[in-house]
Amino acid sequence: MAVSHVEFYSEKLEMKTRVNVILPEHITKNGKVLLLLHGLGDDENAWLDQTRIVSYASQTNITIIMPRVDRSYYTSAIGGPKYFEYISQEILERFREWFNIAADRENTFIAGISMGGFGALKIGLSNPQMFKKIFAMSAMTDILKNWEDDSGRNDWFTSLFGKPGQVRESINDISYLVSKQNDTSPAIWQLCGRKDPFYDINLILDKQIRRKGLQHEFVIVEGGHDWLVWDKGISQVLRMIADTDN
Repeated sequence: MAVSHVEFYSEKLEMKTRVNVILPEHITKNGKVLLLLHGLGDDENAWLDQTRIVSYASQTNITIIMPRVDRSYYTSAIGGPKYFEYISQEILERFREWFNIAADRENTFIAGISMGGFGALKIGLSNPQMFKKIFAMSAMTDILKNWEDDSGRNDWFTSLFGKPGQVRESINDISYLVSKQNDTSPAIWQLCGRKDPFYDINLILDKQIRRKGLQHEFVIVEGGHDWLVWDKGISQVLRMIADTDN
């Protein structure tokens, strides 16, 4: 396997950006592809620096793509970089061209932690035709509640999402996206620690998904909002993807 550090000019972002990629020894057209998203305050190096993902990936045939999105919440801010379009449209298309990796839904997965868990749910549920399964670890699942609970984020969130009313029934409203899914939508796997500050909102999302009757599993573990939980989590995610039938 190989770890590749890619810098390129993104047409959607209109600037240079960086992506890390873990590549299997022999890339095949039916090999699995995971788009793996970082959390708030991290970058494209977080998964490599904080977990044993390279060791875990070496036991699989999975290509893992780890982009950088800064503090964007995977959102195209008004007048700002188009991070949502970059992640949901451009990045997989580019890397399929460059590395000849799988291009079909049955072999394509998305995962993330915290802000990246929000991104995985947002992008996966907004584009259900693209992904077989969504893995959301310690996800920020409710932007409005987070906004209400922390008024210090007002200027920042306003620059990203507009007014709070603009979040409701939009692609930034995970509950709304869940309500629009059907039995052909991606399966959803949630993981959250009992001591995680996002535990309660993940419980609420779990109930919403169950009421909708989607393919779903919610794994509750000991621990909080930290890399000890996520290192074990990504090991589980890669095993599940590797074991997925085409």
